[in-house]
Amino acid sequence: MLFLFASLVNACSPAEETAPMVQINGKLINWGNASKILKSEDIKSDFGLGLTFLLDTNDEQEFQLKFPLTTGTYFSIGRNKLYIEPGDILTMTVDYRDPENGFFVGDGEKRQQYLSGVAFPKSGSYLAGGSQVKENSYEHVLRLAEVKTMERQALLDKLTDSSADFIQLESMRLKLDYLNTILSFPVYGSFKDYWEFSEVKKIEILTEVKGVLNLASKGIMQDMNMAHPNFRDMILTFGDERLKTAGIFNEFKLTGFMSEYDAMGAFVTQLQSFGLTQEMQQLSEEFINGNHSDEYKEMVQLKVDEYAALKLGAPAFDVVFEDTDKNEVPLSNYKGKLIYVDLWATWCGPCIAELPAFKQLVKDYADKNIAFVPVSIDTDLEAWHKFLAKNNMHDTELVINRVYLDEYKVITIPRYLLIDKDFNIINVFAPVPSDPETRKLIDQYL
Repeated sequence: MLFLFASLVNACSPAEETAPMVQINGKLINWGNASKILKSEDIKSDFGLGLTFLLDTNDEQEFQLKFPLTTGTYFSIGRNKLYIEPGDILTMTVDYRDPENGFFVGDGEKRQQYLSGVAFPKSGSYLAGGSQVKENSYEHVLRLAEVKTMERQALLDKLTDSSADFIQLESMRLKLDYLNTILSFPVYGSFKDYWEFSEVKKIEILTEVKGVLNLASKGIMQDMNMAHPNFRDMILTFGDERLKTAGIFNEFKLTGFMSEYDAMGAFVTQLQSFGLTQEMQQLSEEFINGNHSDEYKEMVQLKVDEYAALKLGAPAFDVVFEDTDKNEVPLSNYKGKLIYVDLWATWCGPCIAELPAFKQLVKDYADKNIAFVPVSIDTDLEAWHKFLAKNNMHDTELVINRVYLDEYKVITIPRYLLIDKDFNIINVFAPVPSDPETRKLIDQYL
């Protein structure tokens, strides 16, 4: 019924053996080709080491799930955010297209219903992707932020049966949403053609409200807030030197714990981009031997162990794609040929920019023993089919849900995999088609 992709603690650890069991009965609506996963949003999850469950649904898109949990933790499923406590028994229906359409019954049902209405930080919080930007001034943005904050606070105050930790974290979230609404105005104002966006213009506009920003954020830099994913997302903003120079968040300093998180994030970002190169191996050793907590050292070692499986000469992992007619196409079908896989999506600008160079490679190596395998990770299959039809790309195109590429550590795209004729890895962080190094690699292994 479920598959545990990754967990920092061993599944047989004493802590888990005695932890209360969480039980969830759920139903997914309008999921399409989106990943059917429930994943934790704790610190470990930011580095790909949190709890991630692949949900096995029946024909009615229903699933059942049980797992041990030692502490209250944020989770996500589709676009819905959950806060699950140890021992919770919950029945839920969640709609991928409309998080507010979620329905919950059982332990913490009011808590989950509250979370179904939270603002999306990446949409500018209460600016809702710019749809709530009505005027070329900060007055209406501040009014909107204040009104929405009061509305959400009133709803939060009604959750009298929720834990003190949850109430504290969500009260802090309201501050973040308030701040993010203000901080997002320069970007979304430019979408309305109020001004041309630039970093200089952004600072100029935000300087008008630096007093509001500093007052609203007072006392927010506390380690306990690191348990909230939105707070961790905003750490870089709080540490932005351009903002500090303008007198915004200029008294903020990262705690030691936050600095370690930042260092870990920098390491993992490089690892995700380039794989376990000699340089990354050296960096990992320096981190593990450096002045860091045992928790972070353990996480670095776990990441190194994961990526070691993707080094030159290691066996390639077989995955199963689908063609445009929904026929299954295993990657191993191409064994015996050099394989160059292009992982892309219709919504990925850099991917689209590389398509002409990819097509040129296909043309130039047409008589060689190499398979060029274009694979989309689109979840909106209708949009994928329309893009293929518009660009006359149906013949060899494949698709896969990104969750099934977990062994290849596909975090961002475009991403290119080069596999030899014996189905062993050459480079699963291969250069882009337009890079001359790509042809050198292909020629070397043909």
